[in-house]
Amino acid sequence: MEIKLPSRSWVLEVKATLETLIQRYGKMGEAYDPADRPIAVFDWDDTVIFNDAGMGVFYFQIDELQFNFELEEFWNLIPPNYNREVCRANYEKIRNLPINAAKKLPAYQRYRKFFTQAFHDLWQSEGTAHLALLQAQLMVGFSPEEIVLIAKKAIDLEMSMPCGLVSIQESEADSNPVTARHGIRIYQEIRDLINLMQLHGFDVWIVTGACKYIVQPFAEKCGIPSDRVIGIEMAVQHGKFTDQPVEPVPYEDGKPKAIRRYIGKKPVFAAGNSQGDMAMMRYCEDTALLIDCGDPYLQQKSVELGWLVQPQFELAT
Repeated sequence: MEIKLPSRSWVLEVKATLETLIQRYGKMGEAYDPADRPIAVFDWDDTVIFNDAGMGVFYFQIDELQFNFELEEFWNLIPPNYNREVCRANYEKIRNLPINAAKKLPAYQRYRKFFTQAFHDLWQSEGTAHLALLQAQLMVGFSPEEIVLIAKKAIDLEMSMPCGLVSIQESEADSNPVTARHGIRIYQEIRDLINLMQLHGFDVWIVTGACKYIVQPFAEKCGIPSDRVIGIEMAVQHGKFTDQPVEPVPYEDGKPKAIRRYIGKKPVFAAGNSQGDMAMMRYCEDTALLIDCGDPYLQQKSVELGWLVQPQFELAT
C-alpha cells in the first residue's frame, strides 16, 4: 500500500520526506514492533493550530470574568508594576454584578483593557515561557475539571471567530486601544499527518508549553487522546490548583525532560514552530519539521541542522 498525504499546501519535498518516514517506521516497515511503537511529537500552538490556544482561553477568562478574583493568591501573582491595582480597582466596581450587566459599565471596559495590556506588556518584557507559566498559575483555585469546561467554551468561541485583530478600548473615545489576536483554526495538513501516522501505528503526542488542561479537550478534536498531551501542570491540593508548577515545565529544555519522564523514549519525529521547540526538535532521532513563522534565527538553524521547513499553511476559513 502506497503511503500518501493529501497534497493541500505542503511543500512537495517535505510531503515526500514525511511519507518516506511513515513508510520506514510505521506498520509497513520491517522493524515495526506494535509493542514498541515509534513516537511522533508535535508542539500545539502555531504548529497543529493557527494561533495560540492558551491566549484564546486567557482572553476568554478576562472577558467573562472567569478567574478566582476573591483569592489574594491570584492578585499576588500579578506583578504590581503591570497596573495590578488599576485592574483590581475597576474589577471591584463590578464584582457583584451579573456578567451581562457588568459588561455595560465603563469600569468593565477599563478592567478589560488594562488587564489585557498588562499581560501583553509582560509578554513583551518577560517572554513567552514566563507568560505561559503565569497563565497556568492564574488558574489557582480552580479544579482541573473546571478549567477543561472553561477551555471548551473558549476554544469553541475562538474557532467560530474570524481570524484577525480585535480592538479593546476603555471607551468609545479611546484613541489608543489594545489589540488582541483572535480566531483559531486546526491546520488540515497537520490533521492529515497525525491521522496518517496513527493509521500506520505511530504513537502521537502533543508536547506544549501551554496548560495541559487547556490543550487536552482541543487535541481530542484531532483524534489525540487526552493522555497523550504533555503540558504545564500545577500542583493540586484538596482538588484545586495551587500556584506551584509540576516539574519539568515543558518549554525549551523542559520539553525533552518531559518526553523522558512521560514517554520514556526518544521520538523519531518532532514538529514545532518556535525557539521554545528547538530542544525537542534536536532531541528527536530522525526527522524534525519546522513550521516556518518567519523567525530568521530558526530559518538559519533549520539549514544548519537539516530540518524540514514548511511555510505556514493556508487557513481554512
